[in-house]
Amino acid sequence: MAGIFLAYSLLASTLLIVVWAVYKCALANIGCFRFNRIFLLFCIMLAFVSPIFILNPFWIADIVEDNIEIAFNTVEIAYIANTVSEGITPIWDYIVTLYLIGVIVMILYFLVSLARLMLFIFKGEHIVQDGSRIILHRHNSVAPFAWCGYVMMPRRDWYEFGPMILRHENAHIKCRHWIDLLFIQAAIIITWYCPAIWLLRNELHTLHEYEADSRVLASGVKREEYQMFLIKKTVGARFATLSNCLNHSSLKKRITMMLSSKQTGKARMRAFVIVPAMALALIGLATPAVSAVINEVSAATPVDDLRYKISEKSDSTIRMTARSSDVVVTEKADADDAVPFIRTETGPSFPGGKDKLRAFINKNISFPETAYKDGVLNMDAAVQLTIAKDGVVKDVQIVKSSGKTLDAEALRVARMLPNFHPGLNSGLPTESSYTLEFNYYICNEYWSSNGE
Repeated sequence: MAGIFLAYSLLASTLLIVVWAVYKCALANIGCFRFNRIFLLFCIMLAFVSPIFILNPFWIADIVEDNIEIAFNTVEIAYIANTVSEGITPIWDYIVTLYLIGVIVMILYFLVSLARLMLFIFKGEHIVQDGSRIILHRHNSVAPFAWCGYVMMPRRDWYEFGPMILRHENAHIKCRHWIDLLFIQAAIIITWYCPAIWLLRNELHTLHEYEADSRVLASGVKREEYQMFLIKKTVGARFATLSNCLNHSSLKKRITMMLSSKQTGKARMRAFVIVPAMALALIGLATPAVSAVINEVSAATPVDDLRYKISEKSDSTIRMTARSSDVVVTEKADADDAVPFIRTETGPSFPGGKDKLRAFINKNISFPETAYKDGVLNMDAAVQLTIAKDGVVKDVQIVKSSGKTLDAEALRVARMLPNFHPGLNSGLPTESSYTLEFNYYICNEYWSSNGE
């Protein structure tokens, strides 16, 4: 699940880079503030929705043959050998771990910012004027800001610039800019490592200020008076990324945008550049080379979750009516006479990882009564698979035998396996080898007692 989440984040980050580049080149300097804001939010949302259709949805179950009859023997487990050869941890497992740490840090940062806002609301002096909910505080170093219907400012600013600050911050509230900031903060949590999402957040903040300025001027405030107010008041620290502070944008740029005429029509047509840009990005992400890397990332797990079970011994008093057994997954064959093993820079992997592979085999394998010798089934077989470029399993061969009957069952189950994620050389899918070891030890108590 963690690997799929990272793969989704990487795809979204790629599209976010495209969104930022298109916006910066085509729309950043035109005066259609509301249009630009809606366009930017829509494209960011599109960047997070599109990867769902590129990834193999994690809610779809792995392919299982429903028409296969599985014969269960009434057995009692004496001992199950369950060993897994522990290899080098793939690099993507470490990257997944680092990514999850970053996600946790960003969530904590968000919660801390939210807690500080709550403290400002609860501890400040509440005033209601002309329908506006005003909260006065003592922190003179914090610039006035608006959030979720509240206007917060130092007491000093209220007595000196109160009416003008209210006009500006109420414009933020009426435009519901705080919802945009919550949305972009959620996006940052998912793609915190991507520079584009931070740049897009700054662009969104800037658009908020432009839109608020235009609303203030539209309300009848003289441009020169308002500009002088901004010059006097554009000081102080920003409170948090969840709020719209008065001094956010570059003052020179804001004044320039006030003087510029509002562009429409042809200027807005530039936005349609996003259509071919996003299409090309999606086509590139759907290519086999990229898909192979994404599949490899999807199969990754956090390092802390790589726990290998060495052995398990069951309670001899427990009576089972279904088989309990396991399969061992290794990277190479141990037999001296093993067939040639095709190695790749990145080995093939089963969708969902080794646990899914073991579960698939244990569900489909069955042992006839003829496989038992003196009431005991002892299987120690190895099967080598060839994984094609498209992940199809072919050329299934026995490289370590447990006898004719058991070898036939191992081959049967191996040939049922669904497609793997193929091995990679230089990032490209290539034919590779994969070896499975079947290790079962089952004692049939009923056969033994009847045999006496």
